[in-house]
Amino acid sequence: MTTVAVLVTLAAAVLFAVSSVLEQRSTKKVPGHGAVSPRLLRDLARRPAWIVAISVQVAGNILQVVALHLGDLALVQPLLVSDLLFAVLFAVLLRHRYLDRVMAAGVVCCAGGVACFLAVARPHGGHGTVSFLAALPLIVALAATLAGCLAAGRWSRRRPRALWLALACGADFGVTAFLLKLVPDTLPHGFGHPLQQWPLY
Repeated sequence: MTTVAVLVTLAAAVLFAVSSVLEQRSTKKVPGHGAVSPRLLRDLARRPAWIVAISVQVAGNILQVVALHLGDLALVQPLLVSDLLFAVLFAVLLRHRYLDRVMAAGVVCCAGGVACFLAVARPHGGHGTVSFLAALPLIVALAATLAGCLAAGRWSRRRPRALWLALACGADFGVTAFLLKLVPDTLPHGFGHPLQQWPLY
């Protein structure tokens, strides 16, 4: 089961990488807008490459759900970070350029970090359910993190803005993965008990 989960996770990482590269190429071809401007999404929605990128990302999300159902959260999510490695490879191939020093350093740090975590942490086990009250501090912390990052991104210059928004995305993705891991175990409760089914909501 663990081997299947790893393979599905790597497949999801490849799809996320393809989606990231297509999204990045699409955003470079639309007029500049504010950090959270609805006009940016409107302009992107008119670009076929963006629509393809979103479709590929949805497919990656489906594989992520399958991987989380088959494997442990602490195994699946670190492996999903390998989408950065695949994204760098695809970006280099599409641009027909060599790997620059910054990207190479990012690849080495990413690969080394994932390898060290999996070797040292030896993730396994865990609980399949978490009560809403137990998760409430996480929800409050996420809301505060997102609000802080969006505020910092709105008033930052271009380069720091990208880092603030990336931090917000990373926090959001991490919590989303945690919730996706809980959903299959809460689905049998049905929709008549909102507090038992809270991860889906």
